[in-house]
Amino acid sequence: MRKLSAAGQLLLLVSLGLVILGSEQRIRERAGLAGAEKKQERTEETARRYYELYENIWKDLEYFPIPQWKERELPVTFENSWLIERTYGGTRGHEGTDLMPPENKSGVYPVVSISDGTVENVGWLEKGGWRIGIRSVHDVYFYYAHLASYAEEFQKGDVVKAGQLLGYMGDTGYGKQEGTSGQFPVHLHLGIYLRSEEFQELAVNPYWFLRYLEQERLTVSQEDP
Repeated sequence: MRKLSAAGQLLLLVSLGLVILGSEQRIRERAGLAGAEKKQERTEETARRYYELYENIWKDLEYFPIPQWKERELPVTFENSWLIERTYGGTRGHEGTDLMPPENKSGVYPVVSISDGTVENVGWLEKGGWRIGIRSVHDVYFYYAHLASYAEEFQKGDVVKAGQLLGYMGDTGYGKQEGTSGQFPVHLHLGIYLRSEEFQELAVNPYWFLRYLEQERLTVSQEDP
C-alpha cells in the first residue's frame, strides 16, 4: 500500500477534523432545534391551560353584582382602573374594579353573588374591610370588598347561589381596627382571581366581564332585606 506523504497525511487529518466538526455542528443544531421545539410545546401547553382557566370565568358568570330596583333606577358606574396605583399599605396596582353607586350612602345598595359557589373567606381585612370571597363551581375566586354589612351570618363552606344577596355596599377598610370606615367613597370593589400550577392567586381584570354582565341585572324591591 502506498504511503501518504507528510503533506497528504496532514491534508487527511485536516479533512477528518472538518468532517468531525461538521458532524458536531449538525448534532448541536439538531439538539438545539429539538430543544426549541420542546420549549415551544411547553409554551403552547401553558398558553392552553391559561386559556382554559380564563374561559372558566365565562362559565360562571350569571348576574351583575348590583341588582336593579323595581321602584326606581339604580345607576352604577365603573371604570377600567386595572393596576392603577394604590398607596395604602405600600404602593401597589389596583387588582379589581370599583363599582360606584349614585349616592355616597353606606348600607343602602345591595350586592349579590355573580355566580354559584362556596364561601371561602368572610370577615375583616385591613385593606378590604368587611369582605366575602366566593369560590365558584369552576374554581374562580370572586372577591367582594368594602361591604357595610352582610345579608346573613355567612360561614366558610356555606353554599351560595348566583343572585343571592351577600350584603350592602359600604366604605369599610383601610384600617387595622375592625369596622374602620369613611376612608374613601362608598363602593363595591370586585376582584377576580384564578389559581394555577404556578400561581395560587392570579388576578384578572374584572372590567370586561362586568361590561358583559351589565345586561344581566336582577331586579329586586328596594325594601327587600
